Amino acid sequence: AVLFAEHARYYRNTWNSATGYFHPRNSDGNFVREFKPLLLTYLDRSGKYTDDYVEGSALQWRWAVPFDSHGLISLFESSDFFVSELNDFFAKSDAEMGAWNPGPYYWHGNEPDIHAPYLFNDAGRPDLTQKWVRWVLDNKYGVGYDGLDGNDDGATLSAWYIFSSMGFYPIAGTDIYQLGTPLFREVEVNMNGKTLRIEAKNQAPENLYVHKVRLNDTILNRNWIRHSEIAEGGVLRFEMTATPNGQ
Repeated sequence: AVLFAEHARYYRNTWNSATGYFHPRNSDGNFVREFKPLLLTYLDRSGKYTDDYVEGSALQWRWAVPFDSHGLISLFESSDFFVSELNDFFAKSDAEMGAWNPGPYYWHGNEPDIHAPYLFNDAGRPDLTQKWVRWVLDNKYGVGYDGLDGNDDGATLSAWYIFSSMGFYPIAGTDIYQLGTPLFREVEVNMNGKTLRIEAKNQAPENLYVHKVRLNDTILNRNWIRHSEIAEGGVLRFEMTATPNGQ
C-alpha cells in the first residue's frame, strides 16, 4: 500500500508549472512543445483533435487527482486561483444533456472529471461545490429513455446521481465522502442491518446551499465524513438555505 501510495503521487511529474496543466512529455523528459488545452481526444468543433489525452481534453484532465485534492490545489499559484480556474471550467460548460461534442470544459457524460465539483470543498468554497453539484443534478439527468448524459459505464453516472442526491460523494482511493447538497427531505440507507438516515431541513429547490451539518447531533466543522463514521448507521442532518455560505 505504501508503494502504491508513493506511485500515485507521481502525477506531479507531469505537471507543467509554465502552463498550469498536466502536460505530456517526450521520451527525453521534456514537455512537448505544442500544447492545446482546448482540444479533445475526439474531433473538436474546428475539426482538430489531440491524442495526448484519453477521452478528454487537457482542461478536463487538469482536475484528475481525486485522492489528493490538497496536493492538486498546491500546484496552482494560490487556492483562490484554483477556485477561479475551476469555477470558470464549470461556467463555460455546455448545459445541454447528451451533447455529442460537449467541448473542452466539464464533461459529465464521459466521466473524466465527475468528481470535480467536489474539489471546491477542499479549496474552502463548499458553496461552489453545492452550486455546481446541483447544476449537474438539474441539467445532466432526466426521466426519459435518454435520461443520462452519456454511457452509464457500469452504473457510474447512476451512482453519481444517487450519492450526490443524498448529499455526499465517495472519493476514489480514500475512505472519505465529500459533502454536497441533498435533493431529498429524508433518505434511509441500510448499512449492514443498521440504518443511516439523511435529513435535509428546509429542503426546497431554491434552498440548494448548506448552512449547517450535524452527524449524530454533533455539528461538523468540515465538509467531509469518513466511512467509519456512518458504517454503523446514524443520522446525518443538513440544514438548507438559499444563501451561499462560503468559507
